Amino acid sequence: MTRTAVTGVRSRFPGNGAVDRFLARPYATVQLLVLCGAGLLGFGVLMAVSTTIAAAHDSAGVSMWSQTVKEAEFVGAGIVLFWIAVRMSPRGFRYLAYPFLALSLFALVAVLVPGVGVKIFGARRWIDVGPLQLQPSELAKIGVLLWGADLLARKQQLGSLKRARHLFVPLLPGFAFVATLVMLEPDLGTTLCFVLILLGLLWTVGMPLRYFGAVLLMVAGAVTLLAVSAPYRLQRLTAFTHPFENAKGSGYHTVEGLYALASGGVFGVGLGQGTSKYGWVPNANSDFVFAIIGEELGLLGCLAVLVLFGVLAFTGMRLVRRSVDPFARLAAGAATIWLCGQAVINIGYVTGLLPVTGIPLPLISAGGTSLLITFFVFGMLVSFARHESHAVTAARRAHRLGRRTRLERWCRVPVPRPYVPPKRRQAATVAMPNRTQPRWAPPHRAPDESAGRGPARPRRVSA
Repeated sequence: MTRTAVTGVRSRFPGNGAVDRFLARPYATVQLLVLCGAGLLGFGVLMAVSTTIAAAHDSAGVSMWSQTVKEAEFVGAGIVLFWIAVRMSPRGFRYLAYPFLALSLFALVAVLVPGVGVKIFGARRWIDVGPLQLQPSELAKIGVLLWGADLLARKQQLGSLKRARHLFVPLLPGFAFVATLVMLEPDLGTTLCFVLILLGLLWTVGMPLRYFGAVLLMVAGAVTLLAVSAPYRLQRLTAFTHPFENAKGSGYHTVEGLYALASGGVFGVGLGQGTSKYGWVPNANSDFVFAIIGEELGLLGCLAVLVLFGVLAFTGMRLVRRSVDPFARLAAGAATIWLCGQAVINIGYVTGLLPVTGIPLPLISAGGTSLLITFFVFGMLVSFARHESHAVTAARRAHRLGRRTRLERWCRVPVPRPYVPPKRRQAATVAMPNRTQPRWAPPHRAPDESAGRGPARPRRVSA
């Protein structure tokens, strides 16, 4: 295409140049991530305020604003985690990989012990830590994400990913072990999140399509086997295709979610004016919060949520493409696929396109440990975006000229350092003995310079 044609295309779409100029900025990735996080968190706070009266109505003896206060406490703690993650470097996250994994494995085993793990609705998924209930499987997501990214990054730097066994071992056995511990709780929805992290790592590292297809088939077979192994999971799997046939039984969640979405229309009934949250839509503040958004904020509110997750997916893939650190590239790709895939699953079963699995909507659904972990992941992505090559150059220039922003100085955000690839170890060369001569042969001597005279004799020197 010629220069004139390109100019003509840009003249038809005048906003295209503004978008290109914005994306050319060194901090564009950071700004897009903060925009997505703030927008999704805003929807979460609005839905927490809207559904707090309904939650107090369902629980006798609970204050009307208890859910809002609890959500504010978790948001405050999440902001602190976000700040800590932003200040860390990619090398710091690599140092946390194995401690996080060991701690999460210990917690996953401890939650299965009677008397330690809290059993609610037939599942043992929580541990009481003082006044809070923490979910070890959420902590395990960060552990396996950082461990898998560090493992593949080290193998990629050594050039050992050309063989399938180096690509799959010990990555697949490690993920299978963690998923087995989670399924013993049981929790199929969280297991799907681990599958998303695994597929994100393998996709980002550039695994061949034939291997990726084989892993997909293996994962699909394992998930299907787990789904049909329990009667209630099998009912959910078969009910989403025809939910209205058993609207009061296995299809109740899907039917009520669709009714809530349909009653909102284009503009919604108004924030806080919805009626489906009063005992009709189950888990209105967590699993089916998207249905309440559709009822109270209408189609426009649903589209705004979808646009924010779409921008998050674009920004995450942009971060993967622009990162020079292989660990940051792998961790950012897996985290983006994890968060966006979790949103797709949640919105899919609310709209009746997927079976109900009970996965929360990131940053919007009310929750404790899941909300804190999501804050930490967003802070990690922002930290990786700050360590892009263009962002590092701009930050170091601003620091040298004394032009850092007040927000960076107040939050004590350190100046990012450029990525330095590790030096590859040189293989030591060992001199091998010459096997062409027998072992009893005398040592070789240098011949005399005059050809044909044999070895040189020492000369007698007269006094």
